[in-house]
Amino acid sequence: MQHKNMKCYMSNIVKNFHNCINNICNQLINEKILDQNTNLNNINIDIPSDENRGDISTNAALIFRKFSSLNTMDLANIIKDKLLNIDFIFDVIVVNPGFINVFFTNDFLIDELKNLNTQGVEYGSNNIGKDCKINIEYVSANPTGPLHVAHSRGAVFGDVLSNLLEFCGYEVTREYYVNDSGSQIIALGESLYKRYKEQLNIKDEDAKIHLYPGKYLIDIANEIIKTDGDKWINTPLEDRAEYFQNYAIKNILKGINDDLNSIGIYFDKYSSEKDIIKKNYIEKVFSLLKDQDLLYLGNLKKPKGNIDEDWESRKQLLFKSTSFGDESDRPFKKSNNDWTYFANDSAYHYDKLQRGYKKLINIWGSDHIGYVKRMKSMVRSLSNSEVELEINICQLVHLKKDNKPIKMSKRTGNFITLKELTDQVGSDALRYFMLRRKNDAQMDFDLTKVIEKNNDNPIFYINYALARSNSLIEIFNDKIKKSNNFDLNKENFNKYLVKEEWKIIKKLLSWPHIVENCAIKSEPHRLIYYLEELSALFHSFWNLGKEQKSLRFIDENNLEKTICKIYIIKSMQNIFKCAYKILGIKIIDRM
Repeated sequence: MQHKNMKCYMSNIVKNFHNCINNICNQLINEKILDQNTNLNNINIDIPSDENRGDISTNAALIFRKFSSLNTMDLANIIKDKLLNIDFIFDVIVVNPGFINVFFTNDFLIDELKNLNTQGVEYGSNNIGKDCKINIEYVSANPTGPLHVAHSRGAVFGDVLSNLLEFCGYEVTREYYVNDSGSQIIALGESLYKRYKEQLNIKDEDAKIHLYPGKYLIDIANEIIKTDGDKWINTPLEDRAEYFQNYAIKNILKGINDDLNSIGIYFDKYSSEKDIIKKNYIEKVFSLLKDQDLLYLGNLKKPKGNIDEDWESRKQLLFKSTSFGDESDRPFKKSNNDWTYFANDSAYHYDKLQRGYKKLINIWGSDHIGYVKRMKSMVRSLSNSEVELEINICQLVHLKKDNKPIKMSKRTGNFITLKELTDQVGSDALRYFMLRRKNDAQMDFDLTKVIEKNNDNPIFYINYALARSNSLIEIFNDKIKKSNNFDLNKENFNKYLVKEEWKIIKKLLSWPHIVENCAIKSEPHRLIYYLEELSALFHSFWNLGKEQKSLRFIDENNLEKTICKIYIIKSMQNIFKCAYKILGIKIIDRM
């Protein structure tokens, strides 16, 4: 039972409050007010956006009603009385039909603010991912050309999600799957050979060869000429194919890596499709599925809408994907005995499972949305439903300038490259704006708005908040007090702070909950929302100080008051630094 002066709080105020509700639930069970089978499933604990609804709110009484003979309002008032016995709760208000709104004591908020500054940039870190090894595969663009804008969204999403999960205690492997086998690679090698001959002024008689567009293959062809001259002219296909394929892959992959590195993205592992094939993993998957009776010879109905690239009307080997909730069984081997793309991808996921991951996360473009169910079905079958495969789809990015669509790239011929975009807007702006909308929503990316230096530009707005906070610290250090060892008096906080500052404090203390929630739901875009909301609170109070001198952060005639306010600023800076590290953007000292 909770009593006055009994401390039970932790950094995550939502998780802490959930523990309090759990304790109260046990008390009510012991008091025969709730049934023995009462559980906390479906209980919501929220931080309300409306300050009048408390610092935290819950529907616990509405959920407990199912397990009690009392009505909801009576239950809510019993819970209220018990909550008021907890030392850090100042007030509790019950609202019809039974919602419970809780207000914290100022002393609790000050203690937690101290905790924030003690932990610094580690505030909000947690161990929800302890002993959980996760593989996150993202980008994985075919090495047939430079990365384009659509790839950048998945790249940033994957990188920030990886940072976020590591901050929450997960052991993360960032992985890039290199599709270095198959018909596209054959076409790539022949396209490079054709460019090679063009640069030697040799006319190519075979116009049927697919030619990848853009100048990047011309550059690679010229590198071969520097090294080998014309030695490959008239060489039989079987003698030159592998050389030209590997040369193209190596150089294009280097360009891809360079472009990703320029926006702060690095991978722990590169997996090769060729290596997967050499390990005979497709055959191993085939054997496993056969043993589980998950393969059969059959004909698929012609799909509606877009034709599946693996569909054919003839009898072929099918995987029983419908056994796992898919709407159709899926081709595993074609009628000509060639493995399907799905078979290759299954072998790759088998490889990941062999490495002992407890969870797999794939980040795909919208063009792969039709493969989601079959791939999840396959991982369930190969792992005996012990390993979860989470797939996040990144929707299209529509590039604009001055609100007009951009359609063409001179270098590639048909798309804007990641490098071109980064050169125009910079790494930080690119990363920030690629996260500003949820990954599965289409987004517009206007080059003009992204680089504007005004408060209408969100990244400028949050950077300006950080720059302003730095200027306050500099003034404080230069004119008032250079020591960082503040003598914090709770009475001074209660004496000098106004409600707008308490709102800032409460926003700061919600950071651990935001972090954990973003990690659990794989929603890093909510970090952006949080920073913008925090910046808005700070700028709003700054502007109040322009109108009322008593509200300014620094009062040279009142050290006690100034110390309280600067302590809030230092707390805010710790949150910004932590968030910027997770987001992979640079700290701005001044603007």
